[in-house]
Amino acid sequence: MLGPQKQVSVSGSIKSIASLIELLDKLAIEGCTVTADAMSCQKRIASKILKVKADYLLAVKNNQRKLYGELDRYFSTYWESNPTDSPDQSQYSEQRDSKHGRKEHRRCWVLTDLSSCPQATQWQAKTIAAVQLDCTKGNKGRSFIRYFISSKVMTAEEVLLATRLHWQVENNLHWVLDVAFSEDQSRVRRGNAAENLAIAR
Repeated sequence: MLGPQKQVSVSGSIKSIASLIELLDKLAIEGCTVTADAMSCQKRIASKILKVKADYLLAVKNNQRKLYGELDRYFSTYWESNPTDSPDQSQYSEQRDSKHGRKEHRRCWVLTDLSSCPQATQWQAKTIAAVQLDCTKGNKGRSFIRYFISSKVMTAEEVLLATRLHWQVENNLHWVLDVAFSEDQSRVRRGNAAENLAIAR
């Protein structure tokens, strides 16, 4: 975790992207895999990660419409042609969890033959992945699919692990800020007060 001297105050997605690119120059991440949510799924960020000799695993949503559409079509075609889960454990993996009264079933498919994915190859991607999460708590359930691209060849098990670790960090940090520090309830807005409190926290 970065100390206060490494924090940068940002407002809006454009400034956040520029700050992230600047931050990547300051981190020793050579040989690491950088995970990021869909807002950071930008060609500039992907190129920067590769330039510092790291790899990326980026979530893809509709902010990258062509790429998202390509992944959605490609996996839909794959699932139609392969109605049963792939027996190849490098291409398919699943996990089940039950905690805090909630049951989760995660399934992941990866494809590394991207000859029919011109959008993904523009990102220098070597793996595309789909992760389906089925979650039930009590009588309520939900299911959704997330798409990812990676600059290195990854197995389905590796993608599942990386995406879970990413959200564990995100959720744990927010829990501390929201519950322990009551950050969401703070109404401090004037001047530099919010930034000063963030540094103190």
